[in-house]
Amino acid sequence: MPRRHPRQPVSPQALAAARRNPVLRGLSRQGHVAIADLERKRYWPGAVDFALKWWTLFMRNPYHRIHDRRYEGCDVFECCPDPGDVRAILEVAAHVLPSNDARVLRRRLADLDELW
Repeated sequence: MPRRHPRQPVSPQALAAARRNPVLRGLSRQGHVAIADLERKRYWPGAVDFALKWWTLFMRNPYHRIHDRRYEGCDVFECCPDPGDVRAILEVAAHVLPSNDARVLRRRLADLDELW
């Protein structure tokens, strides 16, 4: 399948999916489309947004350092996800984004990592 020329418009379906699932402010249109494409192919709609919000809440919780998966949670991802799985979703998202957008996401993750 040939690649799309940079000046060729993005399909309306991809833009609609990108608008439904806002992940980060400051991402370009191509970044939102890349996230929507990743969620459509590998995860579910809104997965990266859910992971980023959950990771932010987890890292801002002062008791996150004593989190023990063996004693906490119900093993349902939507309710009590494993922090490693959530971080993996964010890392995959950072890899599929264009370089400028990946830099925005990695900066946000680095700010959260400083809370550790």
